[in-house]
Amino acid sequence: MFLYIIYLLISPVLWILLKFVSIFNLKIRVHFSEQSQTWKVASKTITENQNGRELLLFHAASAGEFEQLKPILRRIDKKRYFVLQTFFSPTIYEKEQDSKLFDAVCYHPFDFPWSALLFLTKFQPKFYILTRHDVWPNHLYFARLFGIQTVLINANLYENSSRFWFGLRGFNRWTFRNFTHIITGSDRLKKNLVKLLKNDINISVIGDTRFDQILDRKSVNKNKHFPEEIKETKNIIFGSIIPSDYQVIFNSIEQVYPLGNESLQKQNHRLIVVPHETDEKTLIDIERYLKKTNLSFQRFSEITKTIESSVILVDVVGILADLYSVADLAYVGAGFGAGVHSVIEPAVYGCAVAFGPNIQILDEAITMHKNEIGTIVNNSDEFAEYLGILQKPEMLAKLQKDTLKFVTEHQQISHKIINKLFD
Repeated sequence: MFLYIIYLLISPVLWILLKFVSIFNLKIRVHFSEQSQTWKVASKTITENQNGRELLLFHAASAGEFEQLKPILRRIDKKRYFVLQTFFSPTIYEKEQDSKLFDAVCYHPFDFPWSALLFLTKFQPKFYILTRHDVWPNHLYFARLFGIQTVLINANLYENSSRFWFGLRGFNRWTFRNFTHIITGSDRLKKNLVKLLKNDINISVIGDTRFDQILDRKSVNKNKHFPEEIKETKNIIFGSIIPSDYQVIFNSIEQVYPLGNESLQKQNHRLIVVPHETDEKTLIDIERYLKKTNLSFQRFSEITKTIESSVILVDVVGILADLYSVADLAYVGAGFGAGVHSVIEPAVYGCAVAFGPNIQILDEAITMHKNEIGTIVNNSDEFAEYLGILQKPEMLAKLQKDTLKFVTEHQQISHKIINKLFD
Protein backbone atom coordinates (compact mmCIF):
# COMPACT_ATOMS: atom_id res chain seq x y z
CA MET A 1 0.00 0.00 0.00
CA PHE A 2 2.92 2.35 0.76
CA LEU A 3 4.27 2.04 -2.78
CA TYR A 4 0.79 2.58 -4.18
CA ILE A 5 0.56 5.89 -2.26
CA ILE A 6 3.86 6.91 -3.87
CA TYR A 7 2.42 5.81 -7.24
CA LEU A 8 -0.56 8.08 -6.59
CA LEU A 9 1.58 11.03 -5.56
CA ILE A 10 3.81 10.91 -8.64
CA SER A 11 0.86 10.50 -11.03
CA PRO A 12 0.77 14.22 -11.96
CA VAL A 13 4.47 14.06 -12.84
CA LEU A 14 3.90 10.93 -14.93
CA TRP A 15 1.00 12.64 -16.71
CA ILE A 16 3.21 15.60 -17.62
CA LEU A 17 5.95 13.27 -18.87
CA LEU A 18 3.45 11.31 -20.98
CA LYS A 19 2.12 14.53 -22.47
CA PHE A 20 5.66 15.52 -23.37
CA VAL A 21 6.39 12.13 -24.93
CA SER A 22 3.19 12.42 -26.97
CA ILE A 23 4.79 15.29 -28.89
CA PHE A 24 7.15 12.76 -30.43
CA ASN A 25 4.98 9.63 -30.30
CA LEU A 26 2.07 9.56 -32.75
CA LYS A 27 0.23 6.66 -31.06
CA ILE A 28 0.17 8.33 -27.64
CA ARG A 29 -0.86 11.62 -29.25
CA VAL A 30 -3.75 9.98 -31.11
CA HIS A 31 -4.86 8.21 -27.94
CA PHE A 32 -4.97 11.47 -25.96
CA SER A 33 -6.76 13.40 -28.70
CA GLU A 34 -9.42 10.78 -29.52
CA GLN A 35 -10.10 9.15 -26.15
CA SER A 36 -12.86 11.54 -25.07
CA GLN A 37 -14.74 11.24 -28.36
CA THR A 38 -14.65 7.42 -28.29
CA TRP A 39 -16.09 7.51 -24.76
CA LYS A 40 -18.99 9.65 -25.95
CA VAL A 41 -19.76 7.29 -28.84
CA ALA A 42 -19.51 4.21 -26.60
CA SER A 43 -21.73 5.79 -23.96
CA LYS A 44 -24.37 6.65 -26.57
CA THR A 45 -24.24 3.09 -27.95
CA ILE A 46 -24.68 1.64 -24.47
CA THR A 47 -27.64 3.92 -23.70
CA GLU A 48 -29.39 2.98 -26.95
CA ASN A 49 -28.62 -0.75 -27.06
CA GLN A 50 -27.90 -2.18 -23.61
CA ASN A 51 -31.56 -3.05 -22.99
CA GLY A 52 -31.06 -4.34 -19.46
CA ARG A 53 -28.09 -6.57 -20.25
CA GLU A 54 -25.18 -6.71 -17.80
CA LEU A 55 -22.19 -4.69 -18.99
CA LEU A 56 -18.92 -6.59 -19.34
CA LEU A 57 -15.76 -4.57 -19.96
CA PHE A 58 -12.92 -6.40 -21.75
CA HIS A 59 -9.58 -4.68 -22.20
CA ALA A 60 -6.79 -5.48 -24.66
CA ALA A 61 -3.73 -3.27 -24.78
CA SER A 62 -2.82 -4.38 -28.30
CA ALA A 63 -3.41 -6.97 -31.02
CA GLY A 64 -1.84 -9.87 -29.12
CA GLU A 65 -4.11 -9.45 -26.12
CA PHE A 66 -7.17 -9.04 -28.33
CA GLU A 67 -6.39 -12.37 -30.02
CA GLN A 68 -6.59 -13.97 -26.57
CA LEU A 69 -10.00 -12.41 -25.90
CA LYS A 70 -11.58 -13.35 -29.23
CA PRO A 71 -12.58 -16.93 -28.28
CA ILE A 72 -14.45 -15.66 -25.21
CA LEU A 73 -16.08 -12.82 -27.13
CA ARG A 74 -17.32 -15.31 -29.75
CA ARG A 75 -18.91 -17.53 -27.11
CA ILE A 76 -20.49 -15.05 -24.70
CA ASP A 77 -24.28 -14.99 -24.65
CA LYS A 78 -25.03 -11.56 -26.15
CA LYS A 79 -28.66 -11.86 -25.08
CA ARG A 80 -27.53 -11.68 -21.45
CA TYR A 81 -24.42 -9.52 -21.69
CA PHE A 82 -23.48 -6.26 -23.36
CA VAL A 83 -19.76 -6.20 -24.20
CA LEU A 84 -17.69 -3.02 -24.09
CA GLN A 85 -14.22 -3.55 -25.59
CA THR A 86 -11.36 -1.15 -24.83
CA PHE A 87 -7.93 -0.77 -26.45
CA PHE A 88 -4.78 1.22 -25.74
CA SER A 89 -3.11 1.07 -29.13
CA PRO A 90 -4.57 3.22 -31.94
CA THR A 91 -3.31 0.60 -34.40
CA ILE A 92 -5.56 -2.16 -33.06
CA TYR A 93 -8.39 0.30 -32.28
CA GLU A 94 -8.54 1.52 -35.88
CA LYS A 95 -8.35 -2.02 -37.23
CA GLU A 96 -11.00 -3.58 -34.96
CA GLN A 97 -13.38 -0.76 -34.05
CA ASP A 98 -16.12 -2.16 -36.32
CA SER A 99 -15.74 -5.77 -35.19
CA LYS A 100 -18.93 -7.71 -34.50
CA LEU A 101 -17.30 -9.45 -31.52
CA PHE A 102 -18.38 -6.66 -29.16
CA ASP A 103 -21.25 -4.18 -28.81
CA ALA A 104 -19.29 -0.96 -28.15
CA VAL A 105 -15.66 0.14 -28.19
CA CYS A 106 -13.51 2.98 -26.85
CA TYR A 107 -10.00 3.79 -25.72
CA HIS A 108 -8.97 2.63 -22.26
CA PRO A 109 -7.51 5.56 -20.29
CA PHE A 110 -3.94 5.65 -19.04
CA ASP A 111 -3.56 4.51 -15.44
CA PHE A 112 -3.98 7.81 -13.62
CA PRO A 113 -6.29 7.95 -10.58
CA TRP A 114 -8.54 10.70 -12.01
CA SER A 115 -8.80 8.82 -15.34
CA ALA A 116 -9.71 5.56 -13.59
CA LEU A 117 -12.35 7.28 -11.43
CA LEU A 118 -13.94 9.06 -14.39
CA PHE A 119 -13.83 5.99 -16.64
CA LEU A 120 -15.30 3.51 -14.16
CA THR A 121 -17.91 5.99 -12.92
CA LYS A 122 -19.01 6.70 -16.48
CA PHE A 123 -19.41 3.08 -17.64
CA GLN A 124 -20.01 1.15 -14.37
CA PRO A 125 -19.35 -2.35 -15.73
CA LYS A 126 -20.36 -5.47 -13.82
CA PHE A 127 -17.06 -7.14 -14.76
CA TYR A 128 -13.69 -5.61 -15.63
CA ILE A 129 -11.72 -8.31 -17.48
CA LEU A 130 -8.02 -8.15 -18.33
CA THR A 131 -5.73 -10.71 -19.95
CA ARG A 132 -2.18 -11.97 -19.59
CA HIS A 133 -0.03 -9.01 -18.41
CA ASP A 134 -2.60 -6.18 -18.45
CA VAL A 135 -2.50 -5.12 -14.81
CA TRP A 136 -3.40 -1.50 -14.00
CA PRO A 137 -3.13 -0.61 -10.27
CA ASN A 138 -5.40 2.46 -10.18
CA HIS A 139 -8.15 0.89 -12.25
CA LEU A 140 -8.06 -2.31 -10.21
CA TYR A 141 -8.13 -0.44 -6.90
CA PHE A 142 -11.08 1.79 -7.79
CA ALA A 143 -12.94 -1.06 -9.50
CA ARG A 144 -12.81 -3.04 -6.25
CA LEU A 145 -13.97 0.02 -4.30
CA PHE A 146 -16.98 0.29 -6.64
CA GLY A 147 -17.84 -3.41 -6.27
CA ILE A 148 -16.87 -4.28 -9.84
CA GLN A 149 -15.75 -7.88 -10.41
CA THR A 150 -12.10 -7.70 -11.48
CA VAL A 151 -10.79 -10.64 -13.49
CA LEU A 152 -7.41 -11.61 -14.93
CA ILE A 153 -7.55 -14.43 -17.47
CA ASN A 154 -4.57 -16.26 -19.00
CA ALA A 155 -2.52 -15.03 -16.05
CA ASN A 156 1.15 -15.61 -16.82
CA LEU A 157 3.61 -15.10 -13.98
CA TYR A 158 6.85 -16.91 -14.69
CA GLU A 159 9.35 -17.91 -12.02
CA ASN A 160 11.95 -15.18 -12.62
CA SER A 161 9.48 -12.38 -13.33
CA SER A 162 10.49 -8.84 -12.41
CA ARG A 163 7.32 -8.76 -10.29
CA PHE A 164 9.32 -10.70 -7.69
CA TRP A 165 12.16 -8.18 -7.58
CA PHE A 166 13.03 -6.59 -4.26
CA GLY A 167 11.12 -3.34 -3.88
CA LEU A 168 8.48 -4.33 -6.43
CA ARG A 169 7.23 -7.55 -4.87
CA GLY A 170 5.08 -5.88 -2.19
CA PHE A 171 3.53 -3.46 -4.68
CA ASN A 172 2.71 -6.28 -7.10
CA ARG A 173 1.27 -8.40 -4.30
CA TRP A 174 -1.03 -5.54 -3.29
CA THR A 175 -2.02 -4.92 -6.92
CA PHE A 176 -2.82 -8.57 -7.71
CA ARG A 177 -4.89 -8.86 -4.54
CA ASN A 178 -7.31 -6.39 -6.09
CA PHE A 179 -8.43 -9.11 -8.52
CA THR A 180 -11.56 -10.94 -7.43
CA HIS A 181 -10.75 -13.77 -9.88
CA ILE A 182 -7.44 -14.91 -11.38
CA ILE A 183 -7.56 -17.64 -14.01
CA THR A 184 -4.35 -19.26 -15.16
CA GLY A 185 -3.23 -22.07 -17.44
CA SER A 186 -1.35 -24.57 -15.28
CA ASP A 187 -0.51 -25.65 -11.75
CA ARG A 188 3.03 -24.35 -12.37
CA LEU A 189 1.73 -20.83 -13.05
CA LYS A 190 -0.63 -21.04 -10.09
CA LYS A 191 2.33 -21.92 -7.88
CA ASN A 192 4.09 -18.72 -9.03
CA LEU A 193 0.98 -16.65 -8.34
CA VAL A 194 0.61 -18.16 -4.87
CA LYS A 195 4.27 -17.36 -4.25
CA LEU A 196 3.52 -13.70 -5.01
CA LEU A 197 0.16 -13.46 -3.25
CA LYS A 198 0.99 -15.80 -0.34
CA ASN A 199 -2.42 -17.43 -0.73
CA ASP A 200 -4.47 -19.12 -3.44
CA ILE A 201 -7.75 -17.30 -2.86
CA ASN A 202 -9.71 -17.05 -6.12
CA ILE A 203 -6.91 -18.49 -8.29
CA SER A 204 -8.29 -21.10 -10.68
CA VAL A 205 -6.38 -23.36 -13.07
CA ILE A 206 -8.61 -23.62 -16.14
CA GLY A 207 -6.38 -23.04 -19.16
CA ASP A 208 -5.38 -20.45 -21.72
CA THR A 209 -7.79 -19.07 -24.33
CA ARG A 210 -4.99 -18.92 -26.91
CA PHE A 211 -5.56 -22.64 -27.52
CA ASP A 212 -9.17 -21.92 -28.53
CA GLN A 213 -8.13 -18.97 -30.69
CA ILE A 214 -5.61 -21.03 -32.61
CA LEU A 215 -8.08 -23.91 -32.99
CA ASP A 216 -10.72 -21.43 -34.19
CA ARG A 217 -8.26 -20.05 -36.74
CA LYS A 218 -7.37 -23.54 -37.89
CA SER A 219 -11.06 -24.32 -38.50
CA VAL A 220 -11.31 -21.55 -41.10
CA ASN A 221 -7.84 -21.95 -42.65
CA LYS A 222 -8.33 -22.95 -46.30
CA ASN A 223 -4.56 -23.05 -46.95
CA LYS A 224 -4.63 -20.95 -50.10
CA HIS A 225 -1.24 -19.37 -49.54
CA PHE A 226 0.77 -21.85 -51.64
CA PRO A 227 0.20 -23.76 -54.87
CA GLU A 228 -0.75 -27.42 -54.39
CA GLU A 229 2.81 -28.57 -55.12
CA ILE A 230 3.79 -27.52 -51.59
CA LYS A 231 2.27 -30.83 -50.47
CA GLU A 232 4.71 -32.81 -52.61
CA THR A 233 7.70 -32.05 -50.36
CA LYS A 234 8.62 -32.47 -46.70
CA ASN A 235 8.52 -28.92 -45.36
CA ILE A 236 10.43 -27.26 -42.54
CA ILE A 237 9.23 -23.87 -41.28
CA PHE A 238 11.49 -21.49 -39.41
CA GLY A 239 8.80 -19.34 -37.84
CA SER A 240 9.08 -15.85 -36.38
CA ILE A 241 12.88 -15.98 -36.32
CA ILE A 242 15.02 -13.08 -35.11
CA PRO A 243 18.76 -12.31 -35.56
CA SER A 244 19.79 -14.27 -32.46
CA ASP A 245 18.46 -17.42 -34.19
CA TYR A 246 20.34 -16.97 -37.46
CA GLN A 247 23.74 -18.43 -36.59
CA VAL A 248 22.31 -21.64 -35.15
CA ILE A 249 19.76 -22.07 -37.94
CA PHE A 250 22.03 -21.53 -40.91
CA ASN A 251 24.99 -23.46 -39.49
CA SER A 252 22.72 -26.47 -39.00
CA ILE A 253 21.26 -26.10 -42.50
CA GLU A 254 24.80 -26.14 -43.87
CA GLN A 255 25.48 -29.40 -41.99
CA VAL A 256 22.31 -31.16 -43.10
CA TYR A 257 22.23 -29.82 -46.67
CA PRO A 258 25.93 -29.41 -47.60
CA LEU A 259 25.19 -29.01 -51.30
CA GLY A 260 22.49 -26.43 -50.74
CA ASN A 261 19.58 -26.69 -53.16
CA GLU A 262 20.92 -29.91 -54.61
CA SER A 263 20.75 -31.58 -51.18
CA LEU A 264 17.23 -30.27 -50.58
CA GLN A 265 16.00 -31.52 -53.93
CA LYS A 266 17.64 -34.92 -53.48
CA GLN A 267 15.88 -35.39 -50.11
CA ASN A 268 12.66 -33.78 -51.39
CA HIS A 269 12.72 -31.19 -48.62
CA ARG A 270 11.69 -27.55 -48.68
CA LEU A 271 12.56 -24.71 -46.29
CA ILE A 272 10.09 -21.93 -45.45
CA VAL A 273 11.78 -19.04 -43.66
CA VAL A 274 9.48 -16.60 -41.85
CA PRO A 275 11.23 -13.69 -40.09
CA HIS A 276 9.54 -11.94 -37.17
CA GLU A 277 10.05 -8.61 -38.94
CA THR A 278 9.70 -8.32 -42.70
CA ASP A 279 11.38 -4.99 -43.40
CA GLU A 280 13.76 -4.91 -46.35
CA LYS A 281 16.91 -4.83 -44.21
CA THR A 282 15.88 -8.01 -42.36
CA LEU A 283 15.03 -9.77 -45.61
CA ILE A 284 18.38 -8.83 -47.17
CA ASP A 285 20.23 -10.07 -44.07
CA ILE A 286 18.52 -13.45 -44.30
CA GLU A 287 19.14 -13.64 -48.05
CA ARG A 288 22.82 -13.11 -47.35
CA TYR A 289 22.85 -16.13 -45.01
CA LEU A 290 21.01 -18.24 -47.57
CA LYS A 291 23.50 -17.40 -50.29
CA LYS A 292 26.39 -18.38 -48.01
CA THR A 293 24.86 -21.84 -47.63
CA ASN A 294 24.43 -22.25 -51.43
CA LEU A 295 20.69 -21.87 -51.25
CA SER A 296 18.74 -20.04 -53.91
CA PHE A 297 15.36 -18.76 -52.78
CA GLN A 298 12.09 -17.20 -53.83
CA ARG A 299 10.23 -14.52 -51.93
CA PHE A 300 6.68 -15.43 -51.00
CA SER A 301 5.26 -12.32 -52.68
CA GLU A 302 6.81 -13.42 -55.99
CA ILE A 303 5.05 -16.82 -56.11
CA THR A 304 2.38 -16.93 -58.78
CA LYS A 305 1.27 -20.28 -60.21
CA THR A 306 4.29 -22.39 -59.27
CA ILE A 307 6.99 -22.52 -56.62
CA GLU A 308 10.33 -22.06 -58.30
CA SER A 309 12.70 -22.78 -55.42
CA SER A 310 13.32 -25.21 -52.55
CA VAL A 311 13.59 -22.23 -50.20
CA ILE A 312 10.78 -19.72 -49.67
CA LEU A 313 11.41 -16.46 -47.82
CA VAL A 314 8.12 -15.11 -46.49
CA ASP A 315 8.05 -11.32 -46.86
CA VAL A 316 4.49 -10.60 -45.69
CA VAL A 317 3.01 -10.47 -42.18
CA GLY A 318 0.00 -12.07 -40.55
CA ILE A 319 -0.01 -15.50 -42.21
CA LEU A 320 2.52 -17.52 -40.23
CA ALA A 321 -0.13 -19.28 -38.12
CA ASP A 322 -1.73 -20.58 -41.33
CA LEU A 323 1.55 -21.55 -42.99
CA TYR A 324 2.28 -24.12 -40.29
CA SER A 325 -0.45 -26.25 -41.87
CA VAL A 326 1.95 -27.32 -44.64
CA ALA A 327 4.90 -28.06 -42.34
CA ASP A 328 6.25 -31.34 -41.00
CA LEU A 329 8.85 -29.73 -38.73
CA ALA A 330 8.68 -26.27 -37.18
CA TYR A 331 11.35 -24.27 -35.45
CA VAL A 332 9.84 -21.39 -33.43
CA GLY A 333 12.08 -18.35 -33.14
CA ALA A 334 13.36 -16.09 -30.34
CA GLY A 335 14.42 -18.92 -28.04
CA PHE A 336 17.95 -17.57 -28.25
CA GLY A 337 16.66 -14.08 -27.43
CA ALA A 338 14.17 -12.69 -24.93
CA GLY A 339 11.95 -15.76 -25.11
CA VAL A 340 10.39 -18.17 -27.57
CA HIS A 341 7.31 -17.09 -29.55
CA SER A 342 4.06 -19.06 -29.89
CA VAL A 343 4.56 -22.83 -29.94
CA ILE A 344 0.83 -23.56 -30.06
CA GLU A 345 0.48 -22.27 -33.62
CA PRO A 346 2.58 -25.07 -35.15
CA ALA A 347 1.41 -27.63 -32.58
CA VAL A 348 -2.23 -27.23 -33.64
CA TYR A 349 -1.27 -28.73 -37.03
CA GLY A 350 0.67 -31.59 -35.47
CA CYS A 351 4.08 -30.24 -36.44
CA ALA A 352 7.10 -31.60 -34.63
CA VAL A 353 8.23 -28.45 -32.79
CA ALA A 354 11.68 -27.22 -31.72
CA PHE A 355 12.85 -23.99 -30.11
CA GLY A 356 15.82 -22.37 -28.42
CA PRO A 357 16.54 -22.68 -24.67
CA ASN A 358 14.89 -19.47 -23.42
CA ILE A 359 11.40 -20.84 -22.76
CA GLN A 360 10.85 -19.69 -19.17
CA ILE A 361 8.25 -17.04 -20.07
CA LEU A 362 6.08 -19.43 -22.11
CA ASP A 363 4.32 -22.09 -20.07
CA GLU A 364 3.25 -24.18 -23.08
CA ALA A 365 6.83 -24.50 -24.26
CA ILE A 366 7.89 -25.69 -20.79
CA THR A 367 5.07 -28.24 -20.74
CA MET A 368 5.81 -29.51 -24.25
CA HIS A 369 9.48 -29.94 -23.41
CA LYS A 370 8.72 -31.79 -20.15
CA ASN A 371 6.31 -34.05 -22.03
CA GLU A 372 9.01 -34.74 -24.66
CA ILE A 373 6.95 -33.30 -27.52
CA GLY A 374 8.90 -30.06 -27.78
CA THR A 375 12.63 -30.16 -28.55
CA ILE A 376 15.09 -27.65 -27.12
CA VAL A 377 18.09 -27.03 -29.37
CA ASN A 378 21.07 -25.36 -27.72
CA ASN A 379 23.42 -25.21 -30.69
CA SER A 380 23.83 -26.04 -34.38
CA ASP A 381 24.72 -29.68 -33.78
CA GLU A 382 21.55 -30.29 -31.78
CA PHE A 383 19.54 -28.45 -34.41
CA ALA A 384 21.04 -30.60 -37.16
CA GLU A 385 20.11 -33.69 -35.16
CA TYR A 386 16.56 -32.39 -34.84
CA LEU A 387 16.29 -31.82 -38.61
CA GLY A 388 17.30 -35.45 -39.04
CA ILE A 389 13.89 -36.48 -37.69
CA LEU A 390 12.60 -36.09 -41.25
CA GLN A 391 14.59 -39.23 -42.10
CA LYS A 392 12.90 -41.19 -39.28
CA PRO A 393 9.24 -41.55 -40.31
CA GLU A 394 8.11 -43.56 -37.27
CA MET A 395 9.63 -41.10 -34.81
CA LEU A 396 8.21 -38.15 -36.78
CA ALA A 397 4.72 -39.67 -36.89
CA LYS A 398 4.71 -40.26 -33.11
CA LEU A 399 5.88 -36.73 -32.39
CA GLN A 400 3.23 -35.26 -34.66
CA LYS A 401 0.47 -37.39 -33.11
CA ASP A 402 1.48 -36.51 -29.53
CA THR A 403 1.81 -32.82 -30.38
CA LEU A 404 -1.67 -32.64 -31.89
CA LYS A 405 -3.08 -34.50 -28.89
CA PHE A 406 -1.50 -31.95 -26.56
CA VAL A 407 -3.44 -29.13 -28.25
CA THR A 408 -6.78 -30.92 -28.52
CA GLU A 409 -6.62 -31.73 -24.80
CA HIS A 410 -6.66 -27.97 -24.14
CA GLN A 411 -9.71 -27.00 -26.17
CA GLN A 412 -12.98 -25.47 -24.90
CA ILE A 413 -11.06 -23.36 -22.35
CA SER A 414 -13.20 -20.32 -23.20
CA HIS A 415 -16.45 -22.14 -22.36
CA LYS A 416 -14.97 -23.21 -19.04
CA ILE A 417 -13.93 -19.65 -18.19
CA ILE A 418 -17.36 -18.29 -19.12
CA ASN A 419 -19.05 -20.92 -16.97
CA LYS A 420 -16.70 -20.18 -14.07
CA LEU A 421 -17.27 -16.42 -14.16
CA PHE A 422 -20.87 -16.00 -15.24
CA ASP A 423 -22.77 -19.23 -14.51
